[in-house]
Amino acid sequence: MPITHAAVDLTYLAWNLLLGGIDGDNEDRRIQQLEFLESHPQLDVLWIMEGTGWNEYGRIDDVESVTGLTALPPVVSRIGEQRNLSVMFYNPDKLTPSRPPTELARGAFHHGVSRAAFNVEGIPLLVLGAHLSYSDGVSRLGEAHHLADYGEQFADWPEDAVLLMDSNSPDDNDPEPEDWTEVPRNLWHRYRKVLEDGSFGGWDRDARRLLQNSGWRDPQNEVSEQREATVGYWYDNEKVPLRLDQALVTGRRTEVVDYRTLKPESPDLTKVSDHLPIRLRTRLHRHPSPPQAETAE
Repeated sequence: MPITHAAVDLTYLAWNLLLGGIDGDNEDRRIQQLEFLESHPQLDVLWIMEGTGWNEYGRIDDVESVTGLTALPPVVSRIGEQRNLSVMFYNPDKLTPSRPPTELARGAFHHGVSRAAFNVEGIPLLVLGAHLSYSDGVSRLGEAHHLADYGEQFADWPEDAVLLMDSNSPDDNDPEPEDWTEVPRNLWHRYRKVLEDGSFGGWDRDARRLLQNSGWRDPQNEVSEQREATVGYWYDNEKVPLRLDQALVTGRRTEVVDYRTLKPESPDLTKVSDHLPIRLRTRLHRHPSPPQAETAE
């Protein structure tokens, strides 16, 4: 692959497909998901979560066929029937794996985490795909410790990195509900702080804050337009709009160009999964920008 002196623009998409787009014997949702991916402009990295049953019948091959991307080995949720897969795909015309892809801290996550280092036209890049635990904030915080290591230069992994995930927790722009009964009471333990006496506080954002305090940056802070919620439209008893699906970036070569939730009118993606996809566009510069000067008090 030729190496130029220009920066490289990259497009990432992350999407939780809800049981692989499969409802019993009905795969209509999966077919519609494939049609959307086929119609989307060229992607460089695609992170798919809840590819349930995708280890059968060439379903991963179907994504490669419609996108032109190459699949990395899937990671499997350690809980359940071992059919819930997450898969990272990459554009081989622009990204070359610089070492064999690995599953990060196998067994430490409810769902597996894919870790892939790439050479991007001569620029090193790390991409992490995660799906944090749905069960509670304490579990997510424990998982986040393994991801926090990469918030700045860590060992011999690339300094510049992107983390794509269903975080299963609100981001900084999701307000507290005016009425907590908008969230089913039996699900409060998933999303709210659990106090010492077993009562509930506000949103549990500890995992997210740990990551940001470790060097990961929220792309939302680097673009002007606030993205839409990714969930809150599917279940009749869970109508609170939240931005559970998130990306984080780090590194002095990474410039955020665009960050949004995809919600096209045609096709209507609210009909094919309980999560909307997120899309991140970055510009990977060949030389690192100088660190920001600290302002004297």
